This record gives sequence, C-alpha cells and structure tokens, in this order.
Amino acid sequence: MLENFGQVFTNFYENNILNYLELLYKYPIKLVILIIDISLVIFLITKLLKIVKDTRAWQLLKGIALLIIVTALSSIFELQILNYILTSFMTYGVLILIVVFQPELRRALEQLR
Repeated sequence: MLENFGQVFTNFYENNILNYLELLYKYPIKLVILIIDISLVIFLITKLLKIVKDTRAWQLLKGIALLIIVTALSSIFELQILNYILTSFMTYGVLILIVVFQPELRRALEQLR
C-alpha cells in the first residue's frame, strides 16, 4: 500500500507540480496573480475565524475539519464504505448547515457591513 502511495505522489508531483512551476517560469504575471490569490484567501480565512470565534459555529468548524481529515484518510487507506458514507454526508451536510445556522450566518453578514 505504501508503494502505491509513493507512486501516486510521484505521478502527482511530476504531472502537476512541475508543470505548474514551468508555467510560472514562462509567465511571471501568473506568479503575481498567485500571490494575490493566496493573500486574499488568507485574509478571508482570518476574517471568518474572527467572526465565528466563541460561537456555536466555531465548534462546527472544528467538526467539519475533522470530517474532512477523516474523509481524506479513508480515501488514502482505501476504506471504501467509510469514504462513501462520509462523502455522501458532506454532500447534503452543506444544505443542513445553512438551515441550522441561518441566524449565525445572518449575524455574520451583518457584521461585514
């Protein structure tokens, strides 16, 4: 199983990462766009964390992070049934979260104004 993981990682590195680095070398403007993109994502994540800190949503975010990690691990270790259940839950989980946490979402949007 570890040999398979090593082969997958090597293929990913060669096909995706090296090609992307070559693209950045050919077109330096893409590097600037990448830096702006990463900066914007970091800014939005920090704003989101400040808004949800000390609320019920904070506990929810920790639970979602745990679900994502367990889903990724179940995929890596080829636990097909567990992976199917978790991915199915996460598909509909977003809609459930919007309904359950509608008051918190409204309050957070009002703070952004």
